[in-house]
Amino acid sequence: DLIKKTDELFQSLLHKELNPAGKDWEVKKLGDIIKPQYGYTTSARDSGNYRFIRITDIGDEGELRDSDKKYVTLNRDKAESYQLRNSDLLLARTGATFGKILYFEETESAIFASFLIRLNPDVSIDPFYIWLFSRSQNYWRQARTLMTGSGQPQFNANKLKQIKISVPPLEQQKQIVSKLSAVQ
Repeated sequence: DLIKKTDELFQSLLHKELNPAGKDWEVKKLGDIIKPQYGYTTSARDSGNYRFIRITDIGDEGELRDSDKKYVTLNRDKAESYQLRNSDLLLARTGATFGKILYFEETESAIFASFLIRLNPDVSIDPFYIWLFSRSQNYWRQARTLMTGSGQPQFNANKLKQIKISVPPLEQQKQIVSKLSAVQ
């Protein structure tokens, strides 16, 4: 019951902070502010030189699960374009976790799997702001409308690009991120 009430409080604050009503914020499609990149296709192993981040590694709240880690072995050149950096955003594009976004904050070397899409935002938007938006009812209302398939939901880069987001100036984004991070 306490967890439910805490989540309701967070959702209420999230709605309040991200609500553009009465504010002079631009509304943009994600496709105008991010460049999507599909992940690497290979089989996961129990050991290797890079952690292999898969859809199943994204938790209910968009956090990285630490259990059942899998790995791959790649040379540096091959891994370079798929290697994750802190503040990278990964979108699950299929299955029960479709639409969930992970905000990557790890020190372990990792690359991401092909059923994930890395969202590379331009400099006008804070990646954590996008992650917070992905937890909002507005985001999920749009995502559910755009998904295809019923038994195995699908959400590709072209669908993702259509989602609309209110974009305050970068300084305001940072204030919102700071406030909601403290509450979280």
